[in-house]
Amino acid sequence: MILLNALEMVARRTTWVLAAGVFLGIAWQPLANFFAPWLEIFIVMNLSLSMMRIEPAALKSYLRRPVLIAAIFVFSMGIAPLILWGFTIAAGIDGPVGAGMVFHALATPIMSGSALCILFGLDAALALIVTVASYALVPFTLPPLALWLLGIELDVTVLELMWRLGRIVGASFLIAFVARKLLGPDFLKAQASRMDGIMVFGMVGVAVSLMSGLPEFTAAKPAYTAIVTATTFAINIGLQIAATLLFWRIGRRAALTVGLITGNTNTALVLAALGENAPYDLLVYFVVGQFPIYILPLVAVPIYRRIVNAP
Repeated sequence: MILLNALEMVARRTTWVLAAGVFLGIAWQPLANFFAPWLEIFIVMNLSLSMMRIEPAALKSYLRRPVLIAAIFVFSMGIAPLILWGFTIAAGIDGPVGAGMVFHALATPIMSGSALCILFGLDAALALIVTVASYALVPFTLPPLALWLLGIELDVTVLELMWRLGRIVGASFLIAFVARKLLGPDFLKAQASRMDGIMVFGMVGVAVSLMSGLPEFTAAKPAYTAIVTATTFAINIGLQIAATLLFWRIGRRAALTVGLITGNTNTALVLAALGENAPYDLLVYFVVGQFPIYILPLVAVPIYRRIVNAP
């Protein structure tokens, strides 16, 4: 009973717990090192739980709107990277920071995007469909665009990238499908807040695991780390605002959802795809890029709710 109440309490304080997760990983490096090999497990847990929480009817309603899904994908993973690439050229931003900015937009939405939408009161069904579509297509978009825009060749083949992503999405779908069949929708609805609490812990697990080794780099290059951190916040916020405004006509809640998944991208995927081909300074950009995902909600969620509920 105490554990169940604790999960409900965590769900009510999502934004604070998520932000604390980042600092926990930085401050407690043994825990970050311990969690690092479990990163994929945490991602599967979050994705499968969010799939359990989403009503099939909501998914079907968006599956009947393929043009909208295609438009979101083209903007978030095609037009947005080109805009940022053009900006870096015009502003003279090169090196790891410039490459990191472009990769920020090239990456897919974070796999926990639908979980965040559930926790923040946004459209989880839309987030899930766009995310799954992005992961199905990114093996064909990320490698050529990275080579064309940045001259960086990814250390992974199309088939390898498809396998890495497919096993996560496939495992999550299978777990969610079996759970919905065994437990039933009524039980899942009754346990919604507790499932949300578990998702929060899963998100914290992801944050902690990605902080492994960051304090040492920060101590060695504090100025660079500060610049990169500020840049990741600016790009995240800028992409969210741009996407929300562009898709405003589809409805406030849906537009904010598009903004959320466009700004919060899976830079960890790019990190894995680059392998040994990327300088460490660029890899640090992807790690620090997790900060706005977990810290921004403290400010953003009240804004989301105010916009959605405005007359």
